[in-house]
Amino acid sequence: MKRERKEQLLTQFPALPAGAMEQMKGRGARNFVVLITRQAGGELYARCYHRYSDGHIAERQRYVFAKDGAVRYGKSDYKPWEIRTEFREPVFCQSGYGYSFDNSYCVLNYEAIKQSWMKYAPISDHTSLLYMEYLGLYCKHPNVEYLIKQGYGFLISEEYFGYWGTHTRLSISPLINWKSNNLLKMLGLNKNEFKALHGRERLYPDYRMWRDRFPKYSIEDILQIAYAFGYEYGTAERFVEATGLKLRRLARYLYGNEIRPRDYNDYIGQCKKLKYNLHDTAISMPHDFNAMHTRLSNIIKYGNSEGLSAVFRKHIEKRRQLEFYGMDLFIRQPESFEEIIAEGEALHHCVGSYAERHSLGKLHIMFIRSKAEPDKPYYTMEVSVAGRIVQVRGERNCDPTQEVSTLIAAYTEYLKTVFRKAHKRKSA
Repeated sequence: MKRERKEQLLTQFPALPAGAMEQMKGRGARNFVVLITRQAGGELYARCYHRYSDGHIAERQRYVFAKDGAVRYGKSDYKPWEIRTEFREPVFCQSGYGYSFDNSYCVLNYEAIKQSWMKYAPISDHTSLLYMEYLGLYCKHPNVEYLIKQGYGFLISEEYFGYWGTHTRLSISPLINWKSNNLLKMLGLNKNEFKALHGRERLYPDYRMWRDRFPKYSIEDILQIAYAFGYEYGTAERFVEATGLKLRRLARYLYGNEIRPRDYNDYIGQCKKLKYNLHDTAISMPHDFNAMHTRLSNIIKYGNSEGLSAVFRKHIEKRRQLEFYGMDLFIRQPESFEEIIAEGEALHHCVGSYAERHSLGKLHIMFIRSKAEPDKPYYTMEVSVAGRIVQVRGERNCDPTQEVSTLIAAYTEYLKTVFRKAHKRKSA
């Protein structure tokens, strides 16, 4: 969009729709974005307001979304509106007054989108927060509609940035060919590949990587490799070297038995510890992987020592901040080295192999318990030293229930707060 056009649009901003100002009135700081259109099929306008704690309302930013592009306008105190060079989410208040402001907002008069030329923008189905950036993307690439409607909307995602990771922006996959309106050309797939990926669209980025490495492999072989190893080419190389198996054969085995790379990596470590011959296919590809994995966990005796117990006790107080209490479930740390071993035996998984690293502070093992049965092993969680949840396993490595998944989602946010504070203390 040319500058003259941007300046012209700034003079054409429509008034707020009836009732919008009343909706914004109240007490307490809050942000609003009011959507407006002047005529059916015309440009979409957005006016952004900040309500101060005392109820005073001030307009901070403006946007126009037109067929020839999108533009953002800003306004500082006692200065006129001006064109902003960077297109981004609205900034209602700047950080720097001693605390960080919440720049999230409530969208009012949402139906204006359906009345404007943006009516086909699939924003309501796809975005959670970044409305302005999604609308700006649609102005630039209306063909994004095809991706989202066919299950490839995940290629446009929200990512955290900034020193503390407190801001979000759109992250767009470089795999997309925006120059074409043909979905297959946009994705770089032929008809057979597109059909094979139906229902498995999430494998697409990994499929593209492996296809580029092995262009002569069949579509199904590449899909199985993508499923088994994701984007981890180094892991695949390591497994092939350890077992002597061909990549396709190993991928078929992992895919067919739904074995995660992390579990197989643990299993390889167990076999090496017991000096088993991994080039024997009975060892590298056991008929019942989970049973074999559990058997090796029981064979290996993870011994303890007084010195290791002392180190274990040293980290107990530091780990108190990682404990978390929800409604019916809670998360606590193990109180002893032996308790981790017992956890693995009770739930028939290999958490015992992590006991030493937990003791040394190289990772954190946390127990998920039901308040109704606080002493009964339920689910086991691994948290990295950076505060990321690595895995959560129940009995015989089962995946979390919906109730546990809800707890994990809340705990993830809690960990962000804990580790952000720890980072601030370390940087001070």
